[in-house]
Amino acid sequence: MTTVSLRSDASRSDSPHGSPAPIRRRDRSPGGLGRDWHVLFTASAVSVLGDGAFVAALPLLAAGYTRDPRLISGLTVTGTLPWLVFSLQAGAIADRSETRRLSIRAQGWQLLCVLAVGLLAMDRGAGWGLAALYVLAFALGMAAALAKSASQPLLTSVVPRERLISANGQLYTAQSVAKDFVGPALGAALFALTPTLPFWADAVTFAVSMVLIARLPRTGAPRVVQSGAAAGAGRRSLRADVKEGLTWLAHHRLLRTTTMLSAAANFGSTMGAATLVLYVGTHRYGVLLSIAAIGGIVGGLTSRAVVARLGGRVVVRLCSSVTPLAGIGIGVFGPNLFVVGVLLGIGSLSASLWNVAVVTQRQRLVPPHLLGRVSSAGIMVTWGAQPLGALSGGLIAAWFGLAAPWVIGGVLRMIASVLAIRPLREWQD
Repeated sequence: MTTVSLRSDASRSDSPHGSPAPIRRRDRSPGGLGRDWHVLFTASAVSVLGDGAFVAALPLLAAGYTRDPRLISGLTVTGTLPWLVFSLQAGAIADRSETRRLSIRAQGWQLLCVLAVGLLAMDRGAGWGLAALYVLAFALGMAAALAKSASQPLLTSVVPRERLISANGQLYTAQSVAKDFVGPALGAALFALTPTLPFWADAVTFAVSMVLIARLPRTGAPRVVQSGAAAGAGRRSLRADVKEGLTWLAHHRLLRTTTMLSAAANFGSTMGAATLVLYVGTHRYGVLLSIAAIGGIVGGLTSRAVVARLGGRVVVRLCSSVTPLAGIGIGVFGPNLFVVGVLLGIGSLSASLWNVAVVTQRQRLVPPHLLGRVSSAGIMVTWGAQPLGALSGGLIAAWFGLAAPWVIGGVLRMIASVLAIRPLREWQD
């Protein structure tokens, strides 16, 4: 499953601090993002549309096997666990790979996994069905980690640095419309017709996305920067590359703080989201996700203007304060469909603004030759919090009820927001 936030090594010159220039690159119109950008944008939009259908259909498929919140949340645990155990390696692989080819291969892997889930959905009476879903969810997460790491270097090969806010805003708008709004409603409707249809549809979107990405310029394989004795010792190990990206992030106070805030947000929100299908009911789940996505659409459409007017520091402070309150409200006032939909929408709005501000700041601050690894180090921490949150949320829901994970998660996020006040003063717009 892919959720987009994108950069590239292709813009670097052939120097000791970069990789070879792209083999071919189309001209951009002045002030425009160019044809290659539109190809990349379309590929991303098509892919996340299928993801939206998949995200809605997979819990519905799992709910046909069990109603135990611990087992339902286990699906989220296995699906997001690769972000914790494989993100660092994926980033290092991306920094030393031709990112267009890596992206195509990763999406091909995702296509095969989705097809396997579709085949599994044809026999919902199989006793081993839930266990097979766990395995496929983990494999799909591994592929998604590679795809996201490749997408980081791919974006700036077609987008100039001064246009990154605009590009990221458009990407998050497309994500909100396709993955969070249209996709879930489509996935739930297709599942109601035939349980296999959402998965076939997702496979088709991956195939289309692969064809589109194949039309982008080849970026060439980046050359990992080496220094000191390592420079004369030949190609460094993958472990050394991973360590360099993780160390760089750990020593940058501002990005370290935004990373930990994102991790707290993902941990808290996934605590409740892992069992949301049980909290609101299977018959309302897909519709609710689409209603909630309206906030993300608004956030994506307004992100450029909001970040430019208020500044990134103000935006991240507001978002890190509002979303915990929305989570607590879901636990206190839910499972009323209207209340949960509005509060999830507020969370989606804040998430879109947060992502545009934080991702753009990272793309500007991190040296180009390290961006894939530093981004993946951040992904390991932020997205790696999801399986831990899902595991905790499933246990808490089983012990204290389905509303409890939302309240506890919101409180934890509020504490993290307070602790981040001082470090966020270092943000420079």
